[in-house]
Amino acid sequence: MSTTRRGFLKGVAGGVGGLLGARLGGELVPNANAAGEPSHLVFIYLPGGFNAALGGAAQAFVTGNKFGLTATNVLNVGNGVSTDRATFGTLPAFAQQHWFALGCRHGVSSHTTPDNSNGGGERVLTRRGTSSYLTQLAAAMGGDSPLKAVHLGEYPAYRTQPASGGVSLQRVTDLGSAIRTLGAGAADPNAPDRELAGAGLASSQSISQNHINANPKSLLSVNEAYQAGVAALVKPPPPPVTFPQIATAYGLGATATTVQSFASQLAGAEVMIRAASSNVISVFDQGFVGWDFHQVSGGVSQNMLFSRNRLLGAGAFDDRMAPLRAFMTRMLNLPDRNVVVAITGDFVRAPNGDHGEGVVTAVFGKYVKQAASFMCDGNARFNPATTPGVDAHWAAIAAALKCPGNPFGANPHAILA
Repeated sequence: MSTTRRGFLKGVAGGVGGLLGARLGGELVPNANAAGEPSHLVFIYLPGGFNAALGGAAQAFVTGNKFGLTATNVLNVGNGVSTDRATFGTLPAFAQQHWFALGCRHGVSSHTTPDNSNGGGERVLTRRGTSSYLTQLAAAMGGDSPLKAVHLGEYPAYRTQPASGGVSLQRVTDLGSAIRTLGAGAADPNAPDRELAGAGLASSQSISQNHINANPKSLLSVNEAYQAGVAALVKPPPPPVTFPQIATAYGLGATATTVQSFASQLAGAEVMIRAASSNVISVFDQGFVGWDFHQVSGGVSQNMLFSRNRLLGAGAFDDRMAPLRAFMTRMLNLPDRNVVVAITGDFVRAPNGDHGEGVVTAVFGKYVKQAASFMCDGNARFNPATTPGVDAHWAAIAAALKCPGNPFGANPHAILA
């Protein structure tokens, strides 16, 4: 490659990257990106067990009135996805239309606790040998975020997630500090004028067109970068979003920046997506086995009843459905962002109140299709011969994120619409 051509490529890459990577005004406004939509995973983990009926397999338990589920309190979402009507059945229509029920048999029926930190369902679902699915995925997704992998709130020492590819899981406990550190607290007065920048980039493309035409294959990505850059800059920017607006949406005080509740964790997830463009955001509900409901009455497991109470805020519990609906409404179909939400837990619950050996993860995203894949049966059992394992579970999530390559191997789940 000639020195002239190398300098030309470097100049084009620097100009396009600088313009498109800049914060383009407004507080917590999504950045424009040269490589198309950035993707973000919000991984919501409910330690102690996530009932398969919530994940999308409720219909399997109607026969025999297991978990107290009946034809009247189960919602058939569509295409094999069914759920508890009172809780996940109230998620926004867009979320229901893009809900993939993801079956996985991991073969573990114990909890990950301080006394069992090297075993249990949480460990097998989040740790990949000496690495971590969370940080490995964040590294594979690429991008230039200063916080590629983030955990919001409590994270005890036994929950270790090793770094992968230079990406570590960074704990964020105060959103105010994070916003100030990211420089997202106020509009940048030095940000380029979008219209002028778009016109300038279009002019640069025109000047460079002879080089591009002479090298159509080697400069294909450069030409596409020009086109994407011009399109991004001439489009009107979204209205600014401030932290007080986000706090109001999740029922927080306008100055309540401490991450200490499920609602503040989801508010934090929105902040990390908008301000930091984080690849992976980890949200673990409070307590290391907070969803471990074994109660049985009259031979019927009460797990669904207790799960409903925890989700709806009955008794001493905080309302979790309201902030979850708020996040789905605000972020799932966000323009210029591919936000994927995955909700799971240690394992499914068995009708006798015991532990299962796999999970049904509820996956939502605007490119995700409404479908169910490798569901458990009415006894919360997965076929050991055919049900894919944990690598395949993460391969499906990576596919929903349109992650480059196949960081976890082949994906047997047809998750994309």
